[in-house]
Parts: sequence; C-alpha cells; structure tokens
Amino acid sequence: MRVHALSLLAVALAASACGSGIQVTTDWDPEQDFSRIQTFAVLDAPEGSDLTSLTQGRIKSAIREAMTAKGLRETSDADIAVGFQAIVDQRSSYQTVSTGWGGYGWGGGWGGMGVTSSQTTQRNYEVGTLIVAIANADGQLIFQSSGSKTLSSGNVPPDEAQRRWNDAVARILRDFPPGS
Repeated sequence: MRVHALSLLAVALAASACGSGIQVTTDWDPEQDFSRIQTFAVLDAPEGSDLTSLTQGRIKSAIREAMTAKGLRETSDADIAVGFQAIVDQRSSYQTVSTGWGGYGWGGGWGGMGVTSSQTTQRNYEVGTLIVAIANADGQLIFQSSGSKTLSSGNVPPDEAQRRWNDAVARILRDFPPGS
C-alpha cells in the first residue's frame, strides 16, 4: 500500500506541479553564511524509500537543475549536500449540508412544526509532500524546504513529468540561498 501511495505521489506531484496549489514552507539557519557556498552534491533518497528509481532520478535531476540555475557547481567534494524525501498523508474532510423549513406560529408563543434534515459527507484524499534538506560539509542542517499538494491521479509522458518536477523543485528551492 505504501509503495502504491508513493507511486501515486510521484505521478500526482508531477502531474500537478505546474499548478499554483503547491504550498511551500521554508526554514534555515540564520547563522549560516550562504554567500560562501559554491558547490553541491545531490544525495540518493533515504534507504527504504518507496520512490521508484525513475522518480528518484527525476527529482535528483530537478535538484541539479535548480542548484545549477543558482550558479552552483556539482562536485563530489561539495560545500553542501542536498537530500530529499517524499511523504504521503491520508486526510479526510467533512461537509455538512442542512436544509429545513421553519414552522408557523400565531400569538402567545404557539408554534407549528418545522422540517429539517442534515447530511454529512466525508471525503478522503491524500496530500503529497516533497522535502528538500540541505546540510553543510559538517553534516549540519542549514536549510529545509517542502512543497505539499493534494494529490490527484493522472499519467503524463516522461519528458512532461520531468518538466513538472523541475517546476516543483524550483518552487521548493525558490528561497535558497536565503536573501538572494
């Protein structure tokens, strides 16, 4: 089930990355001198990740593109290491609709009958989150950003999936380095 959910994350985030619905949150170490960073290395997904090798490759490629666009150079002996992780959360929302007609009344507080009814509908959905974390050469976390979106299914050709991952990762890393 988890493999299916993360495969769905890959398809859904790629399928919807161009939309404006990605919610991005970012945090960083204010003591870090980001102006000294010139090189980066992209890490593999954490061990035990259920992402397919195709999706991992697309995410790593998107990270490389975003970092290179910021003027950084990829090398094995890098100033920073960039890692990523994907998470799928199961969520529910509830909507209640009430309808009714009031009663009638006359003098002295006498009232007639009213008719009302309520119906609650539960909607289950999944929210996918891609977390990108950046550590310095000492292994200390210096920057973290994540993008979340409600998932939907859909198939896209591989080149379009890559373009959409590029867009999603660019949004997630938009504020790296801080102050730029």
